[in-house]
Amino acid sequence: MVLSQGKYYVMSKSAIKNGLIIDEKDAVLPITLREVQCNYSVYEALRVLHGKVVHLADHEKRLRESASMLNMKLPSLDLESWINKLIEHDRLDDVTMRILVVGGKDVQVFITYQELLTYPDSYYDEGIAVTTYHGERFMPKCKTSNLLLSYLALEDSKSKGGFEALLVDRNDRVLEGTRSNFYMVKGNCVYTAGDEDVLSGVTRISVLKALKELDIKVVLEAPKLSELKDGDTLFISSTSMAAMPISTLDGKRIPCDFELVKKICSYVRLHELD
Repeated sequence: MVLSQGKYYVMSKSAIKNGLIIDEKDAVLPITLREVQCNYSVYEALRVLHGKVVHLADHEKRLRESASMLNMKLPSLDLESWINKLIEHDRLDDVTMRILVVGGKDVQVFITYQELLTYPDSYYDEGIAVTTYHGERFMPKCKTSNLLLSYLALEDSKSKGGFEALLVDRNDRVLEGTRSNFYMVKGNCVYTAGDEDVLSGVTRISVLKALKELDIKVVLEAPKLSELKDGDTLFISSTSMAAMPISTLDGKRIPCDFELVKKICSYVRLHELD
């Protein structure tokens, strides 16, 4: 929104394509491109606060690791410069940014943004409802655009009044959410899947640091679905959520230490611009 001669005008949004500023409406891909049809792409979602990118180095590291796992050869990318160019051009303050890299003979890199994703205070004060869904992500350590399982699981959860779906593997282990990492607190221990089984989220790293600060032992072992009922507290984490408590599991109320999760959440947010 730009003020000119006493009137407000909507400013068209821009995007980045391979380092160049373009109109957002031109940030498109041909549906006939094989790499598009096969979802041969990786991505990252980032928070921009007060015009500064949160944990950019960590996101870029994971982006490159994901591309490497797909044998995707990335050209030289100056993501920090490109992102700052977009921030300055569109005078951005607080937004959620998305980097999409499409592989192939000519790698294409798009950077777009949307309004900063936030959630009601009640989600943190009263907890959220989640459901469980049996399914395993393909190449779980890799952040690809192959999101069909996540889409189906989340839509199933929404149809049941849930906010998130927890993915359960063939061994009945609860690994992660469709867009989040998952944790179970029991006693003075937190159980969460090992890095070999899930996408090691950038926010997950901060959560594990927070648990260490709180002198809570971390066990890198995914809890079984049948064990969740015996947990003291369940919560999830992601870039947009920080740490969010779970109060309802598959339609049943469960206990939750909201204050503990709030402490973890506060730690994550406090260190965003470190």
